[in-house]
Amino acid sequence: MAGKRLETEPVRGLFWSMAVPVMLQQLLVWLDNVIDRIWIAHIPDVGQLAFTASAVCVPIVYMMMALSELVGTGIAPQVGYHLGQGNRQRAEQTLGSFFLFDMLLAVLVCGVIEWQCSPLVRLFGGSDQTAALSELYLRISTPGNALCIVSGGLAPFLLAQGRSTEAGMVLGSGIILNMVLDPLLMFGFNMGLAGAAWATTIAETAAAVLAIACLMRRGDIRLLRTNFRLRWDLIAPCLALGVTPMVMMLAETVQMGIYNQTLYTMVGDVGVGTMALVIMLYNFFYFPFYGIAFGVQAITSYNLGANRLDRVRENVRLLLKVTLVWSVVVWLLMMLCTNPIVQLTIGDGAMTDYAVPMVRLSFVFFFVATLQFACQSTLQAMNRPAVTFWLGLSRTLLLLLPMVWLLPQLLTGHADAGVFLAQPLTDIMIFIITGIYLYKALHTL
Repeated sequence: MAGKRLETEPVRGLFWSMAVPVMLQQLLVWLDNVIDRIWIAHIPDVGQLAFTASAVCVPIVYMMMALSELVGTGIAPQVGYHLGQGNRQRAEQTLGSFFLFDMLLAVLVCGVIEWQCSPLVRLFGGSDQTAALSELYLRISTPGNALCIVSGGLAPFLLAQGRSTEAGMVLGSGIILNMVLDPLLMFGFNMGLAGAAWATTIAETAAAVLAIACLMRRGDIRLLRTNFRLRWDLIAPCLALGVTPMVMMLAETVQMGIYNQTLYTMVGDVGVGTMALVIMLYNFFYFPFYGIAFGVQAITSYNLGANRLDRVRENVRLLLKVTLVWSVVVWLLMMLCTNPIVQLTIGDGAMTDYAVPMVRLSFVFFFVATLQFACQSTLQAMNRPAVTFWLGLSRTLLLLLPMVWLLPQLLTGHADAGVFLAQPLTDIMIFIITGIYLYKALHTL
């Protein structure tokens, strides 16, 4: 069976075979996001205003991504553990239960966003200039973003079987289609911001359909109608592991809302747009690594279930080494080439001169943030939901948000810079705590 390779193949080769497809998929996700936002920023006459309007929607999209993390992140460790024990039936029943759960959740999300669209846009920083454009974008793109819950919840079932290439294809197909449709609809059909939203909905629908098709094919586990039941004894353990990344994403939603409101008060729409640019670039460079960490979780969880602790430790050491190299390269790039990167992304305008120093400031401790996530991802793969939950919650609610309030008070001459500096300083503190937890966990195996 495909899952057996997680126990028998050399760890180094297995690491890359599992990591690269998911890493490329994650890179494509944020390449698509960056290109999408670049197209939006270059819409004639209203480019940077449309960019800021789409930025207002980012926290709302993050809420939907948080639900995708809830249903998707905990699946690979749990199902991989079952397969490592040889319990195929339980893994297959989990798949059927989650498919039904994901579909119901996607429908609920669409209804709530449609109902509360206007208040949400205002809550997250929509101004008199951007609110109408934000609502237009959100209403059209929400069905597609909701279907990410389905594709994101099904792809881990492929990863848990060692079918990382198919998992990458599921999520990558929607990305590639979106990248093709963006310029076609926005400029070829002159649909502007609405074209970008329609491209998202069409592409994510295609990805969800492909995920279902892949899991109906023969494999270690298959999607069968007989398993379409909401079995909470199967769903709850996976959700327990997914609560931490969901809470982190929801906390980031709150964080971005506070960012937007604070910066709009200090410097207006240019501050809101600049923070959106920072988050976009940060995620673009961060999420390929996120793909690596997520892709190799199955190696850790499977071998933990099979009691191959030497392979668990070897996989963790390799993950930390790869993370450090990647993040230092990105850090050097952002310190040395900030100006051309910002200009390429949003062009020339009122926002550009303001954005360059703020982007550089935000990336000053990038390598610490990625190492922290590598440690946290490993704890999650080792089935430590309580620890990862409190680490995720503490980072945003107990450290970051107080920093967003405190630093502007201390940097009175550059209060807005304090908002951008809050995340780098928080990353240092949470990395120290997470590293200690991981060290103890590995030495108690």
